[in-house]
Amino acid sequence: MKKLFLVVTALVATFALASCEAVEYVNPEVLEVQLIPSRDTAVLDAQRGPLEALLEAELGMEVNVTVATDYNGLIEAMASNQVHVGLLAPASYVLAADEGAAEVILKALRYDVDDNGKQLTTLTDGYKSQLIVGKDSGITSVADLEGKRIAISSFTSTSGFVWPANLLADNGIDPQTDVTWVNAGGHDNAVLAVINGDADAAFTFKDARTLVVGDYPDVNDRVIFLQDTENIPNDTIAVIPTLDPDLKERIQEAFLAIAEDATKIAVMDAIYAHKGYAVAVDSEYDIVRTYLERQEDWDFS
Repeated sequence: MKKLFLVVTALVATFALASCEAVEYVNPEVLEVQLIPSRDTAVLDAQRGPLEALLEAELGMEVNVTVATDYNGLIEAMASNQVHVGLLAPASYVLAADEGAAEVILKALRYDVDDNGKQLTTLTDGYKSQLIVGKDSGITSVADLEGKRIAISSFTSTSGFVWPANLLADNGIDPQTDVTWVNAGGHDNAVLAVINGDADAAFTFKDARTLVVGDYPDVNDRVIFLQDTENIPNDTIAVIPTLDPDLKERIQEAFLAIAEDATKIAVMDAIYAHKGYAVAVDSEYDIVRTYLERQEDWDFS
């Protein structure tokens, strides 16, 4: 029996060593970083240069920042190692992680906001989706959404669709048949869809109305906050699992250092309203998996 134990132990060790040796780490000359298009692409595109400069200074290597065509495009790019670092929303991260394409290293921190869109002073690692409606829509509750047009940023957006669809289901509204979804292509565009009359209501992160206040100072009068969803884990900074471990650690340290400098974090604030970062682990996003599993029978293709 002792000999058998030793043989089995040796075999396990051999297979473990083989597995370790089989890993081919990616150590690129140019770090490819990609942003999800959760707001107007032109706005994100304007911030690519400043973010590249920040990361190049922190990492001491060339960095190329691009904007994904859509949420799924970034997941596919990470799965094929064309992109090494993705700034992923929670649902997109879970989809990527469960495909073996992403590993979370950081979560974003933001200041919470009240129901009037006023920024509070407490940093939080979670946020909420909000239901906003046109002032004259006649919508006063979730139940009133039946038969209405609802603007969203994307069908893979956590706050724009995953949490809202589950909220509707919890209130007896079939997300697939009882409403018309308007895929606006960004949280700011979802707000604009309500302003322009292309949608009766919208689900966005709270409070996305601030994204358009420059062009529409009266947005809070024209687009009314109705209610929140349950709490959502904040956005992630994720890397491909096969990225060189040393580089992975340096990227994590780079973003944490950026968060410590008011001038530097202002760049991330302009992109996604990130106010800081904290170390994250995959299990923090299990609630997202639960919500995604609930909607596997829904078809929004």
